[in-house]
This record gives sequence, C-alpha cells and structure tokens, in this order.
Amino acid sequence: MSEIVCGVSKKEKAPHTHKKRVSAALQKGNHLKIDKKIGKRKSVLIDGELELLKFALLRLEPDEGYQEKLKGDELGIILLSGRVKIDVLDKAFVLGPRKDVFSDKAWGLYLPGNLEWGAKALEKTELALCYAPGPDKGEVKLITPNELIVHERGKDHFQRRVMDIMVSQVDARHLLIGETFNYPGQWSSYPPHRHDQHNPPEQYRLEEFYLYKLKPEQGFGIQRIYNDERTLDKALVVENNDVVIFKQGYHPVVAAPGYQLYYLWVLAGPVRIMKVIDDPRHSWVHNI
Repeated sequence: MSEIVCGVSKKEKAPHTHKKRVSAALQKGNHLKIDKKIGKRKSVLIDGELELLKFALLRLEPDEGYQEKLKGDELGIILLSGRVKIDVLDKAFVLGPRKDVFSDKAWGLYLPGNLEWGAKALEKTELALCYAPGPDKGEVKLITPNELIVHERGKDHFQRRVMDIMVSQVDARHLLIGETFNYPGQWSSYPPHRHDQHNPPEQYRLEEFYLYKLKPEQGFGIQRIYNDERTLDKALVVENNDVVIFKQGYHPVVAAPGYQLYYLWVLAGPVRIMKVIDDPRHSWVHNI
C-alpha cells in the first residue's frame, strides 16, 4: 500500500445514501474510453457516465465569450492553452498565458456551487471544465503556476512529473485535480494502483478520468486497466485528446518511445482523500 498525495477536506463525512450512489455507479461498468467528438466551443464529454464527475472542453476563439450558471456543482477550470479572462462575483481573473500543456505550467480557478461565471478569450483558448457536486458557499480561488505542487516520481523506466493543481490548494468538497507528464517510453501510475474500494484508512474510493495529450500530436500511449481477479484486463490505445474513465481496477499508462504523454487527472469520491492500494505483485519496484 502506498499513499500518493493526500488532499483532505474538512468535510470528511458523507451521507450514507451518497456513498450508496457512488458504489452503484462504480459497479455499472469497469472502464470506458469516451467516444464523443470534440467540436467548437463547449464539448460535453462526461455527463452521466460517472456518479460525481462531469467534464467538458471549452474552446474559444480570440474575443469569444461564454456564460454559465452553476446548478449545485463546484467547478475546477484548468487552462490547457491560451489566455482568458473569467468574471465571477464582480471580480475578474486572468488565467494565462499558457502556450500548451508541455510548454508552460497550468493555471486554475476553483468555483463553489451555484455561481454564475463568464469567460472571454484574450487569445485562442482551451479550458478543461471539471464538475462535481459542490457546496453552496465557498471561496473562489485562483491557482497560479507558482502555487502548483510539483512531484518528481519514480525511477528508471517509470519516471514522471506530477503537478497538483487543486489538491491542498483548495477546500473543495469532492474535486481533486492535477497533471502528470510521462517522458517518452516511460510509465506512470506505476507501480499500478487502484482506489475503487472504501476501506479507510488504507484506501478511499475515488472515481477518476484522464484527458490525454501527446507531443508530437500524432503520438500514442497504452492505458492498461485490470483487477486482481482478471475479470477486467484491457489495454487501450490512447491518443491526443482521448478521455478514459476509471470506475475500478489498476490503471498504469505508458508513452510510446519518442512521444511525451500528458494527462489531466480528475478524481472525486464521498471522502476527499487520495489514498490508494498498490498491486502487491508489482510494489517491489519501489525498492529498485
């Protein structure tokens, strides 16, 4: 067992009915590679596939705007590229510039539930919009590149860089958000780990999704998803802008040689603690 990163909310207790809904959703399926087209403006990619999380990409041309009223959801806005001004509660926040996910560090903006917000692109912009049920009140929080927590993890052929964006930085109810960068030919989420059972303090159940990007863009990676019993054991080819959701199982990923692989990771569960279980067959690699 290993603890990856711990972001603990002050609200650690969840209603029993809430936990039951999460459990039911996790049992509906094992994994899913989202098969939805990404277009102009807002593309909703996850809405109903998971119990707590919803996800959309928002692409804006220079001077193009967008307005939204949150209805019971907290929202983590992650700048993937560009520069944007976001207005909320009579305040203006500028995120960026960020050339792309590989060239510059992330900017983020956390919004609690039931707020109205608007965006205006100052240049061509792509935003990741990450939703989960949220509090009615809370602090709107801008996360700048200087506030990211950077981890260099692994060794040998599983070295990677992990950046926490909305873990300890915000007091969210559910959302945990960050980015991982695989070097060419390298593995991450390795040794394989899972977080699909509620067994505190060793493990807390969290649903999750990844948004992948590759450099150069024609690259690919391999995402494996499996469980101890091998009733689930799949390998998925992941390419630029693919999205995969994880309801159960271990989920290591490798970048093809010559290509950098990035993924935005977003998690949510009934308790906002990120603590996972390693696959005991592979945990020995910690001692390499």
